[in-house]
Amino acid sequence: MKKAISFLMAFVLFFPLLPVSDTKVQADDVAGIKLEAELRAMIKAGVMGGYEDGTFRPGNSVTREEFATFLARALELPAGPPVFKDVSPSSKLGAYVNAAAAAGIVNGGSDGRFNPKSTILRKDMALMISNALNHLNKTASYTAPAFTDLDGLSSTHKIAIGKSVNLGIISGYTDNTFRPDANAQRDQAAAFIYRLLDGKLPEVPVKDYQTANIDSSGNITRSSVSYESFNLAKQAMTSSGAELITKDGKVIHMKDNAGMVFAKPPSGATINLYTDAALKNAKTYVTANPQSATKFPYTTTEMKYVTSTDQYVEVYIGGENYFIKPSDALLVPFEGAKGRSYYQNVNGSLVHYIYSIENNNYASYNAGVAPSFMQAGQKYYSWDNFSFYNAAGHAAGRQYQYFQFLSARTATSYTAAQLDDYIKKAVADREKTGQARYKDASTKSKILGLGTALKKVEEEKKVNALLVLAMAIHESDYGTSPHAYNNNNLFGIQVYDNNPEKGKSFATPEEGLNHLADEYFAGADGDWRGGYLTPGDWRAFGGAPGTKSNGINVKYASDPFWGAKVAGHMRRIDQALGSKDFGKYTLGFTSAADLNVRVSANGSLLFTYPLNRMPVTVLGQSGTWTRVISDIPARPDGYIHSDYINLLPVAGK
Repeated sequence: MKKAISFLMAFVLFFPLLPVSDTKVQADDVAGIKLEAELRAMIKAGVMGGYEDGTFRPGNSVTREEFATFLARALELPAGPPVFKDVSPSSKLGAYVNAAAAAGIVNGGSDGRFNPKSTILRKDMALMISNALNHLNKTASYTAPAFTDLDGLSSTHKIAIGKSVNLGIISGYTDNTFRPDANAQRDQAAAFIYRLLDGKLPEVPVKDYQTANIDSSGNITRSSVSYESFNLAKQAMTSSGAELITKDGKVIHMKDNAGMVFAKPPSGATINLYTDAALKNAKTYVTANPQSATKFPYTTTEMKYVTSTDQYVEVYIGGENYFIKPSDALLVPFEGAKGRSYYQNVNGSLVHYIYSIENNNYASYNAGVAPSFMQAGQKYYSWDNFSFYNAAGHAAGRQYQYFQFLSARTATSYTAAQLDDYIKKAVADREKTGQARYKDASTKSKILGLGTALKKVEEEKKVNALLVLAMAIHESDYGTSPHAYNNNNLFGIQVYDNNPEKGKSFATPEEGLNHLADEYFAGADGDWRGGYLTPGDWRAFGGAPGTKSNGINVKYASDPFWGAKVAGHMRRIDQALGSKDFGKYTLGFTSAADLNVRVSANGSLLFTYPLNRMPVTVLGQSGTWTRVISDIPARPDGYIHSDYINLLPVAGK
């Protein structure tokens, strides 16, 4: 058996192929024709196929490239180099033609052309079959055929016709004619190849793609027709009104915006989110629960499905569209889904209920202030924590969480003593729950007494003490995590998803706090050598907690809701201490890439935001310029032209 040209099957001859198990064959346009058995055999073997409307059109003429393709598939010919001027290797059937040429089965003219789109004549089909016989080392004695219409044919054609007649491959018509210049038909082509192979057909090639529909219970019904390529399946889906495309039983395409995508890679704790369909530029990453491993105890990230091909899946999360590898994605249509994450207004708070597809249950956290349009008791859906939809999929409204997009360069209104008071009460409340992890928290928590160090970092490193405290609470579970107790590591520093047990150790919690400020945010003594808050740094996507689109959350943590969770802690601390910080500033996003921030209106350059949608905290306006809090500690403010700032509607303001 010669090596099959499996890679060539992507260049299918326009048509889908029916699987062996198809049960609808009696209803098609092949039933009852003279050469039905031979044509069905070719279809079943994957040598020929049907059209998108379910017909096979046995009487249609065959082109030269089509018959070369049928032979290449039937004989499982290996690939060959480009030969003809008018056959592009990248054309749908070019690779098959080149394979047939390399085997000596097809030839071109003296001008180096093959004329692939020309209809093949019966005499030329006989010539290709004769060449195929030579390729297969099949011999036959030549007897001049008795047909009455062969005068004027070349001896080569006459010999080819005679060989095939003697082997029973080709026959003429009842009037003793061969009709050599007549166009060859699809049913004839099927019969000739079937006889050439003596009925010994190649194995059916794998045709993985199928269209499908889904009912309200989540039951998927697949079409009986399968396709060699995604593009053919997509065309069939469009023409038939089907809802899905599957491959190997897995959903790989849905109608646009018709479902969710869960991060389910073959292995690994995270998946990359790319900004390009070629999957070359990874901007960020999210938590994933592998399909074939239990090593990583992470909740699978849920993203909004946008669209997909067999090369990528496009998703939306955190305010931006991204592309992910199909192997990393589990596509789930809304219809029939067992669960999905949602938001609710609970006593004025925005509570996010995160669905676990692994366990079919929910976990929740308080994300801040419920937007004004949210009615209590109703479910709302969002993949960015600011744009919300109702159960019908209609937009309900858009409002942002204040602390999620507040600049980290602001200062909290609260003193060290007030922060310590909150910490003492918060850890005492945790201890009262009776949970084992909070045993003796009121005396052992590593965030106790951290107020003075927090305010010192705020003053010297220009990083909001409320933000840093919220991060410590979130990352160390109120200072009670193993990393906090054993390593004085309150911020998950060097705790990686693929090895969460390890992390950096510090002599004291204060040392860990200063390390965070120096190495990740501000830099020692006001130095801004780089970090999450420094424009131009590889980690800098905006100086606020943010989302997976902008802010610290882009790179700092794989949890797509890290910024929302930290902001939720900030809001609760602020509420407990008198709500002095909430709503103090107006917030906005920049609206252009490579945007200059100046030292004054029309002044010299301070720094540049290389990316669009950077969160800014507004201090005021001066004519057509907006004064904002600077992202670098060397200067407290900067100026951006007002045309390039979009102000944010904030929940609760």
